[in-house]
Amino acid sequence: MTSLTNQAKQIEKLEHELEEMTIALSHAWDQLVPFLQDLPEDTTRAQDVIPILQAISVAADAEIVGIYLFETNAWYNVPDNIEPSQAFLDKLKRITKEQSIQIQSLKGQDIRGAITPIVSEGEIIGVLGIGSYDKNRLFTAVDFRIINQMAQRVGSQIAVSHLAQLREREIVQAREMQIANEIQNSVQPKRSPNIPNLEMASYWRPAKDVGGDAWGWIQTNDQNLAWFILDVAGKGLPAALAAVALHTAISMALRMELSPVAALELVNEEFYDAYTRTDLMATAAILSLNLATGQLVIANAGHPPTLIRQQNRWTRLQATAPPIGVLPDLSVEAQTVQLYRQDLIICHSDGFSEIETPTRLWGQTGLLNSISTGANNIESLTQDIVSRSQQVGKIQDDQTLVSVIYKNE
Repeated sequence: MTSLTNQAKQIEKLEHELEEMTIALSHAWDQLVPFLQDLPEDTTRAQDVIPILQAISVAADAEIVGIYLFETNAWYNVPDNIEPSQAFLDKLKRITKEQSIQIQSLKGQDIRGAITPIVSEGEIIGVLGIGSYDKNRLFTAVDFRIINQMAQRVGSQIAVSHLAQLREREIVQAREMQIANEIQNSVQPKRSPNIPNLEMASYWRPAKDVGGDAWGWIQTNDQNLAWFILDVAGKGLPAALAAVALHTAISMALRMELSPVAALELVNEEFYDAYTRTDLMATAAILSLNLATGQLVIANAGHPPTLIRQQNRWTRLQATAPPIGVLPDLSVEAQTVQLYRQDLIICHSDGFSEIETPTRLWGQTGLLNSISTGANNIESLTQDIVSRSQQVGKIQDDQTLVSVIYKNE
């Protein structure tokens, strides 16, 4: 009977101790949450961490407590005069389950410890441990229960914090993309030139929200019309920013009434250093047409060939220089073509020629075959090319197309 009474008292005492531990644990956790909401990015506020670790120390009745996060390689512990050795930190990265450990600080202090992994989204991201200078201290199942619960809460809170940060970054990135898209759209012509003896139509569409393609036209006087098409290698925001800058530079050069060759050589000179530092390059073709005489001058730096149809025969005018940003000094050879009534000029980016069909790339042959021989309406001709290109395969690159029919007698 006495034995049963003693066991009942021991059980009652244990339950009381567990209740006190639970209260302390809850109190420690309330203090820990604000710190965890900043993890893992804001890990430089050591002054804020110390009282939180002290709260964990109270909950676990331990002299020493520490948290180590692998992602930031940051170690927080109280008291703050404990300096773990690099070998000890390396050992922590190999912890996969709860265990008792023996620690020796850089000052030669022997510490008995209990440590458990911090798991977030199925991955071990750090460890939480408690320690004592008492060589006779044995960490019990209750001690491990406390640090395991704490570690679970830490892992869960970090996962929530990661998700919140990810969503915040996505919102910021989406807004940045929206702004970039609006800027890029703003530099694309909203209308074609209103010229009696010429018809122009265009199509521009980035593969994603923004891209590296752009085009434009400039008419400086009644006699001359210039248009251009460019493609900055790559996709996304860097390519879009580079495309806008290059579009502006070419437009300014043409407004200064520079020839296509001089314009390309000037922008290469301006952008070469920046492109070299950022591993960028761009292709560009500039065309200048004398509206009275029909003389067309083309300068092409690495861009896909300009296609010209005369008397139902196609001519492909290849690039005569490497892309912008490849060489410090660009030497471009001008190409001259005499246009006649109903001649057709097609300028396109490789988003039209490098379409993967079930058997091969669509190529310029596929593009040319999509153009009706008798098509004279420039808008419908351009839309037919676009429509057929989107039917033959998956579009994976930016697409830009500029079509021109010369109408002069």
